[in-house]
Amino acid sequence: MRKIFTILSITSSLVFANAQNLVQNPGFETGTLSPWAAGWNSNYTAPNVIADAHTGGFGANYAATATTGFFQNVNVTAGQQYTLSFWYKISGTGNGGRIWSNFLDAGDNPIYLVTDSANDPLRNNNQFLTKSTTWQQKVITFTVPANATRLQLHLRAYSSSNVSFDDFSLTTGTLAVGEVAASKYRLVKNTFIKDNGITFGANVKDVKVYNMYGQVVKTASVKENEILNVSELQKGNYIVTGLVNNEPVSQKILKD
Repeated sequence: MRKIFTILSITSSLVFANAQNLVQNPGFETGTLSPWAAGWNSNYTAPNVIADAHTGGFGANYAATATTGFFQNVNVTAGQQYTLSFWYKISGTGNGGRIWSNFLDAGDNPIYLVTDSANDPLRNNNQFLTKSTTWQQKVITFTVPANATRLQLHLRAYSSSNVSFDDFSLTTGTLAVGEVAASKYRLVKNTFIKDNGITFGANVKDVKVYNMYGQVVKTASVKENEILNVSELQKGNYIVTGLVNNEPVSQKILKD
């Protein structure tokens, strides 16, 4: 059964061509947290690994009564492009949760993607993750700054919030056009957008279009064969997510 859970955990996340996931224990399918750890603030506590998951048998969960977090350091190469993906769900009356990551140089000094760290995409642009009682995906593509040797992949939860995380992925490069989460459904028919319209292959609830900084740039609910106008979006790569028969599906598109 554990082997089945592991296969599901790998295949249900976005698939990256010829790329290895650099995050260790990315779906907590060992039933433990290691090598993730509480921190980096000494007051932070470790999340619980529980039988509530996006895929597989386990996920990491905080029923937070104060600001807390956990992290894992991942070796990266300066100048290389990577794509980070993870799934989360958040409820409660507090601020919820967010990604709050940075790079480290050889001397453990912090390095950020941008000069003003408050606007760093790896720190959720100083915003909290959107609350949702169903699993949502966050995707960020970035290039490692000069002198950085490690990514300190850190997630936070805040007081009076119930926050869960699962299915982390860090790979080199970006998604290839047309790659999708493993599913019997195909979300988007035309992954190369030349006429400003995305044509959907199913009835889809809670459609979200993300740019490569992980920001939601368009939302909708659509019917099968409906065309969603995206003329306002700039040329480039985007990721479309949605629910088909309550199953989360993700797909990458390229807008020309």
